[in-house]
Amino acid sequence: MGKKPITTDGKLFKDLQGRHILLHGINMVCKEIETNHIGNYTDEDFFNLKKWGFNVIRLGIFWDSVEPLPGIYDDQYLLQIDKLITLAAKNDIYVFLDMHQDLFSYKYADGAPEWATLIDGMEHIATDLWSESYLISPAVQTAFDNFWHNKAAEDGIGIQDHYINMWRHIATRHKDNDTVIGYDIMNEPFIGSSINSLLPVLLTTIGEAVYKDEPIDYDELQMLWLDSSQKMNFMSLLSDKNLYTKLVRTAEGITQQFEELYLNDFYNKVGRAIRQSDKHSILFLETNYFSNMGMKTGIKAITDINGKKDSNLAFSPHGYDLLVDTKDYNQVSNVRIDIIFETHNKVQDDLNLPMLIGEWGCYPDATTEQLPQAAYLVKIFESYLASDTYFDFSHIYNNLITQVIVRAYPMKVAGEILKYSYDYSIKSFYCTFIEKNNVSGDNIIYIPDLQAVKNIVLEPFGSGYSIESIPACNAGYIIIPAIGEEIARTISF
Repeated sequence: MGKKPITTDGKLFKDLQGRHILLHGINMVCKEIETNHIGNYTDEDFFNLKKWGFNVIRLGIFWDSVEPLPGIYDDQYLLQIDKLITLAAKNDIYVFLDMHQDLFSYKYADGAPEWATLIDGMEHIATDLWSESYLISPAVQTAFDNFWHNKAAEDGIGIQDHYINMWRHIATRHKDNDTVIGYDIMNEPFIGSSINSLLPVLLTTIGEAVYKDEPIDYDELQMLWLDSSQKMNFMSLLSDKNLYTKLVRTAEGITQQFEELYLNDFYNKVGRAIRQSDKHSILFLETNYFSNMGMKTGIKAITDINGKKDSNLAFSPHGYDLLVDTKDYNQVSNVRIDIIFETHNKVQDDLNLPMLIGEWGCYPDATTEQLPQAAYLVKIFESYLASDTYFDFSHIYNNLITQVIVRAYPMKVAGEILKYSYDYSIKSFYCTFIEKNNVSGDNIIYIPDLQAVKNIVLEPFGSGYSIESIPACNAGYIIIPAIGEEIARTISF
């Protein structure tokens, strides 16, 4: 078996013809334990994804479904996942598999099976905003600690070893599948009980702004922070660029230490296990959980046992404003958003890897006020030439958010994309790209509504394009044959 259809080259995703490809898609992550994490996705759903211009899916899989008993894999579950992958293939959509977890275990949200949830008798504390259990639940923190320390399961094998072996099993299953282009090793890895060192640092920075010259009451501050009705009192303070920058920069040393001590080694172990059977799929590297809010990650490239950098890696951070999942999500701060993604972009430069934003958005019922927020994020992705998968398919139908995420973009270019933008409000598009003489194949621009396209301007060779529609809908593509020489070209409409 040769290379997979999508590989990485420096900061670019490329196809086998050498074309620069942008991956633009959506998460399909079924968290319902009642359905064994298999979504009721239909052929029509996958066709709609193609119609909307999505060429990739971040498909969630779950440890408790893959390995319900130690060392016993549920291949019937994986067969159901295979059927979804087949539907994606039928609609020309790539898939990368995301081993999903929230609060470590299905006992508290989703993820690990009960036999791998080792909490040493600690209590779980649920919170109004589900994610804040990370901050205060001893059970969740202990479960992660025991995972990072590879505590033995009931069969005497370390639970992290089980996780690594599970990934080897999955990679062996998909190594020859051209639709499965990669593996997202763990969703939002959490630092465990190190949060008890991190939280005082965060509270001190916030407290200095709240209490000014008065003594900081940490207990009161934590109580107020965890009270969803009081949280907005902090948000105006944390919309100040200097304060928010201080907040994330002061605390990130603790999360980077976790990555240095545990996460990088874990990624190396999983990566090397996968490479025993699958030499060619992309390994997607996520940051620690707190990098979602702008703390700079300390992850490093996966290497082999000789220290050689793996040749097919991608950087896949997430990014959400602090108000995500709250009733006040309309009041997102673009200042905080800028800091989050400027930080991710700097890490991408350091790693010299392509960047795919694995999760962003999460507008279950987008309001008109939220569309400009989402469009602001899309502009950031465009400026960084980042790929993305919006979160989540479960709320995509009858949602205003499609006005922003279903957009014209350069899907494939026979060379390299230099710059592009799409303005959803006036539906205008512009792209500059440079063709390379050693790259074959057409340039392909996805268009959500071919009937609405007017005034196409292509330079040079202005008539050198054709229109190709997607059957049974108004969407399609502008196809621009490559000239066969190194030349800069632009298209607008």
